[in-house]
Amino acid sequence: MTKVELTPAYLIHRRAYQDNSLLLDFLTRDHGKIRLVARGMRKSKTKLQMFTHLHISYSGKGELKTLTHWEINDTPRVLLGEDLILGMYVNEVIDRVLPEHDPHEELFLAYQDFITSIAPLSKAQKHWSLRLFENNLLEVLGYGLSFEQDIQGDWISAEASYEYHQQSGFCLSSQGIMPGKLLQRLATQDMDAVPDSAQLRLCRDLNRERLRLLLGDKPLNSRELYCK
Repeated sequence: MTKVELTPAYLIHRRAYQDNSLLLDFLTRDHGKIRLVARGMRKSKTKLQMFTHLHISYSGKGELKTLTHWEINDTPRVLLGEDLILGMYVNEVIDRVLPEHDPHEELFLAYQDFITSIAPLSKAQKHWSLRLFENNLLEVLGYGLSFEQDIQGDWISAEASYEYHQQSGFCLSSQGIMPGKLLQRLATQDMDAVPDSAQLRLCRDLNRERLRLLLGDKPLNSRELYCK
């Protein structure tokens, strides 16, 4: 019998289950991604909200355990417009690629930082923050890259150009489209050093290619809303 009390969590996905229950996917700090059944919650007047820091309790003997209690441990937060779309995208990617019961506290904290800080940012800052979160997620999953050194072990030069080699890294190339200065910014993850719109598109395309290995051919529903 497993029994967990008040573990920090964020709800990242929900869907109907049986007559009046819900299947809920959570990103938790101490237990990774977990799936729980919330019995009778479809008819409940109190709704669990995404993007809100929760403490949840659950128990059960089988693979699918039951949500038994939850508390809000947060200030009210409602994401709107593009913030909501980006939040939905992050939730969907995590739900698709993160294995269950594989805890990564650093990923939980990176998600929390992304969700809580996105609202006041400019459009460019929002997308820069998203790219940095994707890099953190890929790092946790074992698909990280060095943005400080190329595949030969030489330090990235701000004045040089590089091309990306799938799962290997960056190679110095006069025909490369990745500026060394951009790679250095990715290495430092400096939110005050936001690239221009063209370089943000390079980061987006790079991470699309990297994530494709994990996502497969099934498209992301949320990407259709903002990445056309």
